[in-house]
Amino acid sequence: MRYISLLCVVLLSCAEPQHKRNVIVILVDDLGWKDTSVYGSTYYETPAIDRLATEGVRFTQFYAASGVCSPTRASLMTGKHPARLHITNWIGGEQKGQLIQSDYLRALPLEELTIGEAFLEAGYTTGYIGKWHLGTEGFMPEDQGFQYTSAVNYAGQPGSYFPPYANAAFPASNVPDLDEDPESAYLTDRLTDHAIEFIGNQLDTPFFLYLSHYAVHTPLESKPVLSAHFESRRQAADGDQDFLPEGTYGTTRQHQDYAVYAGMIASVDESVGRIMAALDSLDLARHTVVVFTSDNGGLSTLQGGRRWAPTSNSPLRAGKGFLYEGGIRIPFIVYDPSGPQGRLTNTPGTTNDLFPTLLSLAGLPPRPDLDGMDLSGTFENDPATTRALHWHFPHYHGSGNRPSGAIRMGDHKLLEWFEDGRTELYNLAEDPGETTDLSAQMPGQTATLLQALHDWRASVAARMPRPNPDYADL
Repeated sequence: MRYISLLCVVLLSCAEPQHKRNVIVILVDDLGWKDTSVYGSTYYETPAIDRLATEGVRFTQFYAASGVCSPTRASLMTGKHPARLHITNWIGGEQKGQLIQSDYLRALPLEELTIGEAFLEAGYTTGYIGKWHLGTEGFMPEDQGFQYTSAVNYAGQPGSYFPPYANAAFPASNVPDLDEDPESAYLTDRLTDHAIEFIGNQLDTPFFLYLSHYAVHTPLESKPVLSAHFESRRQAADGDQDFLPEGTYGTTRQHQDYAVYAGMIASVDESVGRIMAALDSLDLARHTVVVFTSDNGGLSTLQGGRRWAPTSNSPLRAGKGFLYEGGIRIPFIVYDPSGPQGRLTNTPGTTNDLFPTLLSLAGLPPRPDLDGMDLSGTFENDPATTRALHWHFPHYHGSGNRPSGAIRMGDHKLLEWFEDGRTELYNLAEDPGETTDLSAQMPGQTATLLQALHDWRASVAARMPRPNPDYADL
């Protein structure tokens, strides 16, 4: 009888096939930390993203590796810090002022091991859909480990969100592979269509899918029905549109009341809901890890007196382009089918950590020489950590930000401004809005963090800006 029982167990285990875990990364462009209702927005509507958070783990203190897109995307793709990769600016960002920006690479080097290549080597089918912005011909997703690609252009934004998804004045932004779309189509929906089609074609093989939405980056365009819906809500709320100055050059929007932007977020939310529904209908949800995040903080701050920035990161300070919290703190949700549900973690993390974390969740061996760490151990609890997080932005940005660096260690965060060497120190536990500079009150802590930042820059051979001899003539 014992042998019969053992035979039954073996037969039952064989009847239930062993699945490798699929992995889906959903990356939204420019989505701010507070741009979903689960993170605190009272204007935007994101029921599908909210549900993902209730079924997974939501990080409250997760950071982009940079305040702009290409460096963060490079860190996510390689598990290495942008300063080590020498991709420290968005590719195409060319400004100078008192300093000449440091040299940076305009493409992710092919010799770097990408997350796509790691999953491909492990027997996964790999797919990439949407925005890339890590190089052009010869350095595209198909050159970096992705077997299936769709709707990937050469720019950091689409020509339009409506067919033919083109801009005659900026042809690099034209989105390919969607030539037959009717006028009623919308880009976010169409990327989702392609993602669901890819998933449906991988029922017998494990897959790694990177769905990189162009939304919610400019141009600001949403489906008219959604714009109208949020416009009516804005009018009903009589939304305030106050702006505050940021430094010498920037102006920051303080309220979320931009109807078109809200409509764009709603379409992203619909995308998340459709992806999860497709996984459920194909019985893949129990075998699939889903990550939802952004590449930098929300666009809330612009220089030159411009006030069309569409969102607010308040109570966080500033927005995209800055190393203040509004520019680098981002949403991060992980759906792990065997992990905790509705878990909230305060452990700080960064996009450098996605590569090692996703390898771990997929049951794949770790890779050496990564700057990121596996965060899966924080899903159940918040372990004590003294790890420092670093940022390096030796460039100027249209938000008004100047060349700068930052370090967070524990609750304290220090910023260094490269033009004049000025420093600022904040206690994020007590002052997440970075309103009170403690550098004069805490000279010892300031000096310790500043030295740690300098030591780290030396360890990764970070490139620095240099004086501009023509600055007086600008």
